[in-house]
Order: sequence, then structure tokens, then C-alpha cells
Amino acid sequence: MSENFKQDLITFANRMIGVSPRCTNEESTKLFLILPFLAFLGYDDRNPNEVCPEHAADFSEKYRNRVDFAILKDDEPVIAIECKSSGTPLKDERGQLRAYFNAARTVKMGILTDGITYEFYADSDEQNMMDTSAFLVLDLTEIAKGKIEDSAIDGLQSLQKSSFDPENIGAEAKRKRLFQNIIQQIDALSEAPSEQFTRILLQNAGLSHVRAKALSDYQELIRDAFREFINIRILQRLDIPLKDSEKTEKQIITSDVTSPDSSLSVDTKAGPTESELMVFNYVRRRLAFLTKSEITFGEINLVDYHDYQGKFVIYYKRERKGRLLDLYEGSGSKYRFTFPDGTDIITNDLGDIDKSLAGIFSKRLREEGITVTE
Repeated sequence: MSENFKQDLITFANRMIGVSPRCTNEESTKLFLILPFLAFLGYDDRNPNEVCPEHAADFSEKYRNRVDFAILKDDEPVIAIECKSSGTPLKDERGQLRAYFNAARTVKMGILTDGITYEFYADSDEQNMMDTSAFLVLDLTEIAKGKIEDSAIDGLQSLQKSSFDPENIGAEAKRKRLFQNIIQQIDALSEAPSEQFTRILLQNAGLSHVRAKALSDYQELIRDAFREFINIRILQRLDIPLKDSEKTEKQIITSDVTSPDSSLSVDTKAGPTESELMVFNYVRRRLAFLTKSEITFGEINLVDYHDYQGKFVIYYKRERKGRLLDLYEGSGSKYRFTFPDGTDIITNDLGDIDKSLAGIFSKRLREEGITVTE
């Protein structure tokens, strides 16, 4: 995985999220969201011999199939792209792409998109028959927040013009689908270890003869071990700072202060500032140490943010009901935090918010019916 490519992708996603509110129909979606995405992957969106609009592949005069864009190689379509207006659900829009895929014998990959969500399909099961499930799905809304797996980044890099191999994409898609299936199996085993799986792990640990009566205790032990392993991995991810900053949890991070403004408008910024993202990362890291149980620890994944002009909101699950704190920026050199209970903290040491942060997070968990260990 290229770290530069990942950062470029996050920057690109933030730019597209900023543009998307103005894409109110299919044509503006194509022009301002989808063509820039193809250009990001290295395709020449200004060259109709490479990115061809309204490309046709017909079985006969009676049955005509068109896609919004086809990417051509040696004058033959190799990638078919079906576009929908931004915000359109994609689940019921696959038939047209499937028909074109079947009609155009040289097509090896299909893309269905509304400019924000991208579904990538291949013919890994049967040649020229589009798979029923996508081998890769990208959501720019999540990517803009830095939420993307390394495997997805590697998959997208392989689809760049400089890397894309039409003849090999089917095998690669099958490998990715198998990879996802294995992840699902591991997830299921982590929640309910099977007897066979339990015995294999115990044998590897040197316990070859385990009575059936004792097996359930070992299954519980393995489930706990899985959870601990996952918790450790989550901690590692939460503790990753921005690449150009190695500040510790209680170091000063330069930020600005301003007073709350009732005229705050949504989505007018290009994206969160570096200091806002650092505060967000700090909140999740600290919650990982402030929580007392595995259940509450797992809920940290549901902490998210919304970036407004002049205000940065961090919340749990739902922004209104789950608000944890507001961060205001302005012209000073300190942070200003406002908590839902009215607590107002102005500080240059993030550790000063720990008590209020732990208190409001525990309250939000209890509101969701989750038992909190104090």
C-alpha cells in the first residue's frame, strides 16, 4: 500500500464530499464527481478514445445496451461505468450494467456509482456474466474521515490506468471476494468458536485431549482471547497520529478559539483542520483508556465527527442525541470545548477534558441501554 496514494485519496474524497451537495442530477454527478474520479485513477477523461460517453453494445437492432461511460483499450471497452444521480440507492440499479456487461464481450469490469459510493464488479465466476456481488465497494464519505482498510486501498490502486490488467481482474476479484468471505468466517468464529476450531487451537497449544464437558469453558476462553486480540488491534489503530506529527496524548496542539455562533452553516469548509482531526483522534484514544469493559470499549468505533464552519462536533452514534462535545476554533492559541451539560473548558492541555469526556460518554452509553462499569 502506498501511503502517498492513501493521503491523496482522502484529500480527493474530502473535495468530492464538498462538491456533492451541488450535484442534484445525473449530469452534474457525472461532470463534477465521476469524471474527476476517473481522472484520479489516471484515465484521460478529456479523450473520448479512452473515456467514451454513452457507449453502446448491442445484441441486435432490437436489444440495445448502453452505459454512461466505457473505458477503452485498443478501441474496445474494458471497463463499463453506469452512473446514477448523487444519493440514488444503487441496490436496484445493477440490471442495466449487467446487461451491458453481458453484451460487450471485451468488458472485464463494471462500475456502478452515484459519485460517492462506488461498486466494482467482475466476471470471476463465469466469463462475461457479471458477478452478483461486488468485489470492492468504496464510500467517499467514510474515506474522507480516514476510514478505509489497507486491502481496499490496494484494490483501488490495482485499478489505476497504469496498473489495470483486464485479463487478470477476474482472478483478482475472486481472490478479494474469498478474502472477504474468510473475514466473515473469522468474525463468526470470534463470536461463537466451533468445536472443531476450538480443538484445533487447543491442540496447537499442547492440549490434545479435552473432555466434551470442558469444551464449553475453552470456547469461552477462545472467545475472550479473540476479543482481547481485537481490542489490542483497535488500540493500535486509535493510537496512530497524523504522519507529520508525533505529539503525545497531553501535549499542546495549536488551535484557535472563537465564541459559538448561531449562524453556523454546514459543509462550507473544505474539510476538518489538522488540529480538529488531532482532537478527534485524542478523544478516541483517551476513551479507549477511560472505559472499563470490553462492551464499552467496542462502542468507541461508533464515535464520529461532523465538521461545521466554526465548530467541530464529536458525537456517539447520532449527532443530536449522542453529542459528546463541541470544539470551537478562532484566533487564539487554546482549545475551547463545550459539553452538553453546559461545562465550558478553555485549555491548552487536552488532558483537562478527560473527566468530562468520560462522564458524557458513560451517559451516552447508558442512554443506549449499555451497562457502564464505573
